[in-house]
Parts: sequence; C-alpha cells; structure tokens
Amino acid sequence: MNCLEFRRAALVDPHHPGHEALAHEASCPSCAHFYRELRMQEEALYEAMNVPVPDGLADRVLLRQRRGWRERFLPRFAAPALAASLVLAASLGLVWQFKSDALTPEMLAAGIVAHVEEEQKALHAEQRVPLARLVNVVKRSGGELGEPPGETSYVDHCPLPGGGTGEHLVFNTPHGKLTLILMPGKPISHPVRLDRDGLTVSLMPAGEGSLALVSDNREKIGEAESWARENLRWQGGRT
Repeated sequence: MNCLEFRRAALVDPHHPGHEALAHEASCPSCAHFYRELRMQEEALYEAMNVPVPDGLADRVLLRQRRGWRERFLPRFAAPALAASLVLAASLGLVWQFKSDALTPEMLAAGIVAHVEEEQKALHAEQRVPLARLVNVVKRSGGELGEPPGETSYVDHCPLPGGGTGEHLVFNTPHGKLTLILMPGKPISHPVRLDRDGLTVSLMPAGEGSLALVSDNREKIGEAESWARENLRWQGGRT
C-alpha cells in the first residue's frame, strides 16, 4: 500500500481503515501524522455535535412562531409540522447528550468489561505487533509510550460505551493477557476498579481522557496500574 492508497482508505473510514493501512501508517511518519490529524478532526466533530439542548428551547421557538411567522409567512398547515420537527430535534439532542455524557466512571468500567467479553477475537489474536506501530497507536491517542508490559498481540480501533472510538490493545505478559483500552475522548472524575464476570477492570485518568486496564488476574491488576503510571505519559498530565 502506498501513501495515496492509505489516505484514501483513512478518509473513507477513519476509525477502521484496515490492517494493511495501519501497517503502512506504522512505517510512514508522514501518513502517521496525517492519520493523527484526521482522528483529531473526527473527535472535534464528535465533540461539536455533543451540545446539550437548552432547557425550554422548543417551547421558546414555538412561542415565537405563534406570535410572528404563523400569521405573516407560513401556511396554517406548516406550523404543526415545524413544531413536530423542533420537538423531534430537541429529543434527538437529548438522546445524544444522554448517550455521550451520562456514563459515570462506574458505568463506563462496566461497559468496558462487556466490550472485552464480546471481543474474544482480541484475546485470542497473535498479531505480533511491531513496536513502531504500538508507539504510533499510543501517540495517536495523545500519549507517549515507555516500555510495553509484554509482547503486543492485538491492536485495533474499537467502539466505546456511550459513543466514540478508542484503541484496543492486548499484551502477552508473564501473568497472562492484559487488555489496554485508550479513550482520549472519555475524561473521568476519579479512578475506578471493578470486578465482574471473572475480570478486573481499572479505569484511570489519562491526560484529557482515560484508559482501562482489564485482566482476569485480580491479584496483578495493581502491577498493571504501576506499569501504566511509569510508562504512559500524556498531553495534559500523566496517568
């Protein structure tokens, strides 16, 4: 794959351009920069759409409609249709806001457990991801990587609870599989640990977002947290 093919694939699907495209990105600094900028634009667009609807907006607009436009410009049948459209728009805005922002850290942690359980292919993959690609993936999320906790067996984009996308990584460590999910668009107010369905998830702040560490070895999750604090640095602060 050349640079032009990579950029076409990235523009068609910024979140899942394909494994061949990601392999090219890992070896091409110019395309890695292009892809990082593209992902940042996607996140900015997502945040721009994530605007809460002001209380009473639909009522205020409808009141103004009744006082002015209805008598002067609109046919009588248009006002009810416009009212219905405004109510629908307000409802959709509230639904979008709920999905995006209503997750507490505890709810986000529970969603991460469910996501890891669903993505069994990630735990069984053996991709032998090159270190250069791993470094680029962390950089794309706004961080810098020191020493990885083991061989990287899986890397891909993934959907996140409540909307948005993150980076899903799996490492082979001396204590078994360790899943790391980077969530640059998901800030949290406090760290959380959650035990559920035989998995332990540790949710930690990471710069302007957060990360999740998931393991089936509850006794070793503390070591994973220490690794993250020592080896992951973020724009806007450390883990």
